[in-house]
Amino acid sequence: MLRFLVVVVFYGTVFGGLRTEAAFTGEVSEAPAGTVWTVLIPDAFPRFVYTWHFNADGSYAEDGHDAATDRPIQSTLHGHWSREGSHMILRQDGLPYVFDGVVLGDLYAGTMTFDGRASSRFCAARGEQPPDHCNPPQGIAAI
Repeated sequence: MLRFLVVVVFYGTVFGGLRTEAAFTGEVSEAPAGTVWTVLIPDAFPRFVYTWHFNADGSYAEDGHDAATDRPIQSTLHGHWSREGSHMILRQDGLPYVFDGVVLGDLYAGTMTFDGRASSRFCAARGEQPPDHCNPPQGIAAI
């Protein structure tokens, strides 16, 4: 529970002005099925922007492109998502990447792990535009 509270406060601060009390009152946005999230993974892949396309069956597809050239950087990857309240986890099929984070309104942020080890923070915004920024507050470690 303490980890959850730290994550909520941390990412509430990262995105500045977010209503972190939403996580405590049970107020969360609707399930992400059928939506698109645009993702930044600044520590591991700082030049790239990813797009997740969520499906109602709990699957998702991921595409990525170079932010400078807009060229694709990978074939479409697939995975599965699950959500309990504001906590959401994405697991890629066939690769050891896991995205574990908290949804606050139209933002989703947390830690990406690779093979069970924290590799990067990530942040995502619902829709076709990436979040404005994905920087931790001064004095707080990224992972």
